[in-house]
Amino acid sequence: MKLPAGISRHTQRALIIFCACLTAMTGIWLCPARAADTIPRQADTAKKCAICHFRWVAAFFLEHRSTPLAAYEQATDDAVGRPEMCLSCHDGSVRDSRDKICNDPGHRIGVTPSSRVTIPEKFPLDAQGRLQCTTCHTPHAVPQQEGHLVDFFLRAPNPDSSFCNLCHSEHSGGIGTRNHPVGVTVSKISIRIQQAGGKLGGEQKDRIICETCHIAHGGVNSSFLVLPAEETKTLSILCEVCHTKQPGKGMAAGAGFSHPVDVLPGSAAQIPATWHTGDPVVRGTGAELVCRTCHRPHHARSSRALLCAPGEKDALCVHCHPAQAQVSNTGHDLYRSPLVDKQRAGLCSPCHAVHEAPAQRYLWAAPAGKPFVSVRDQTNESAASLVMVSLCTGCHAGSGMAHSRVPRDGLHPAAFFRQIALNPQISKNPAVFLYDPTGVRSAHGGIVCSTCHTAHAQHQTPAGKFLRPDVPRQLCSACHGSEALVKYLRFHRREEHKKPVVWFEQ
Repeated sequence: MKLPAGISRHTQRALIIFCACLTAMTGIWLCPARAADTIPRQADTAKKCAICHFRWVAAFFLEHRSTPLAAYEQATDDAVGRPEMCLSCHDGSVRDSRDKICNDPGHRIGVTPSSRVTIPEKFPLDAQGRLQCTTCHTPHAVPQQEGHLVDFFLRAPNPDSSFCNLCHSEHSGGIGTRNHPVGVTVSKISIRIQQAGGKLGGEQKDRIICETCHIAHGGVNSSFLVLPAEETKTLSILCEVCHTKQPGKGMAAGAGFSHPVDVLPGSAAQIPATWHTGDPVVRGTGAELVCRTCHRPHHARSSRALLCAPGEKDALCVHCHPAQAQVSNTGHDLYRSPLVDKQRAGLCSPCHAVHEAPAQRYLWAAPAGKPFVSVRDQTNESAASLVMVSLCTGCHAGSGMAHSRVPRDGLHPAAFFRQIALNPQISKNPAVFLYDPTGVRSAHGGIVCSTCHTAHAQHQTPAGKFLRPDVPRQLCSACHGSEALVKYLRFHRREEHKKPVVWFEQ
């Protein structure tokens, strides 16, 4: 069709479209049955598709011009997959509490996937290779199940968190791949996890899956956790709601004791900033010790208990307790003993257990003995219950591992307790170690093995005796004066108290 000269190109295009429409309408009038066959019912593109497909608006697509709402330059870039487009509706103005999509940390978007993530080919990234909402979600071609949309418009089905594994396969595999087990059966799920959005999977709905601990939208932090793992002031800590604060497998629930968590370390430990692997040491938001301080649920450095650093010979223990690490290569380094299972034990574990310890005091795992050293000590009025003595006599007894190192006399005479009451400045001296019957260090306590001996270092004192060098001057001299040193070094050999002594005698 030839059009008059002088008409603009846009006008020419409009006339052509008008004529085409007129021709189509003529066909409808002449043959309604044919029109019904050739023009099926269509979606209203201008009102439906163009809500998301921004650049399909006629002003941009046909006329190539700006509108009062947006410049043409903005429309030429495909904005349909941008988070701003999704959040223009999914901001809480529609059902399902979807405000958490934009108010919580949520799954990362606008970032390039790390080398640990494998993105399937059918999951599109944007032009810069970054994750967007449309990488995981699509409003089109969603699988149907009993007439309902499946899995929130995901690009693939998600039974038992299989959708997560399409990209994050490195997080699966269980203990063998140094990850938290998945697919294992549990008797029940914590009500707190359910309330926070966590769930179980499997045919019987009783198996741990990714979504038991993680949720793509609505999580509490950038790890998409359903409950916090480091915020100790909250009502529930994720690890503890399943494993409790006293976790263990070999003992009945509540029968064993574990390393304290959700507490500040105090002076008993020196928490490093990083492990020897270079990985940062995780602590609570208030610098407390938490489960994640020692354990790592994914990409752990050791498959043994999912430790944050290799745990050979109790390496994690000595990093935080360097003073106690001085026991290495001494008489109390029981790892050297032929009686210790070297496949299971290390430097610390022959005596201590991080979890499932039979005794709470010092997490003692070695056998405990009698609360007195010798038969004569039974006359001591305090010997009925002395925890700090029984820890030693578990080995230093006739049938113990240290049966050749059993002293003839053990406990100090009970008169000490009456004397110490007259010298409170001595009992409160930080260099004086006194303990009450339950094993708690106290200014009102008495003399026990650990008053004179330290189990972890010898302090350059006579070989094998593990003596504290300041005790004669700080404690013994208060009652014994110039004889303090003699009585101290020969405390267990009272018949030799009058003999001259040389310090550092062997």
